[in-house]
Amino acid sequence: MATAYNGTSGTADDGSSTGATNLNVFYDTGHLTFLTVSSVLVLLMIPGVGFFYSGLARRKSALQLVLLSMLSVAVIGFQWFFWGYSLAFSRTGNAFLGDLSQFGLMKTIAQPNGSSFLPDILFCLYQGMFASITPALAIGAVADRGRILPALVFMFVWSTAVYDPIAYWTWNPNGWLYKLPSYDFAGGGPVHISSGTCALAYSLMLGRRTGYSSNGGLPYRPHSPSA
Repeated sequence: MATAYNGTSGTADDGSSTGATNLNVFYDTGHLTFLTVSSVLVLLMIPGVGFFYSGLARRKSALQLVLLSMLSVAVIGFQWFFWGYSLAFSRTGNAFLGDLSQFGLMKTIAQPNGSSFLPDILFCLYQGMFASITPALAIGAVADRGRILPALVFMFVWSTAVYDPIAYWTWNPNGWLYKLPSYDFAGGGPVHISSGTCALAYSLMLGRRTGYSSNGGLPYRPHSPSA
């Protein structure tokens, strides 16, 4: 049975050394394994979304959509490490946004976060997968009308300005929605509502798809729904 975390693990608390104490005594292996497997499953959803969108688009956009869905992991992975996790899940901050106390994953190793059963670093990995899949869900708006490089820049900026604050409101104990209380266990707000409105706004800004008027305004047929 795991020992309750007592916050006295020396430099491990500061995120600089895991050798200061045996951190395994604070957490149960079953809990850690479950969340690790869950993180991998969410990661596998991201290329799944890309293949799904590529099958619903025209053939010429299929590769672009798969590529963008995978690049979201790279872009948001960097953003999450850089300051995304700190903005969304730092222990200090106001009711609307976290601070940069965990910038670059500083002090992000041993202390519990999200649950008394989970260490900060594993919780960061799990939430990072949700942060990565959210822009991937909205990326279908790029099909036939957007370019890859601007989309990557948009992912980084949008995650910082939109996703991280909404995740903070909803899931961080300091957030105003969390204190109402608002219960969102599966990401209906930070993930699905935000990605849906993002896709709508992106579509409106990019305009009609290439060749839309020459097709008589008719919807395109998906080239491979089974993909």
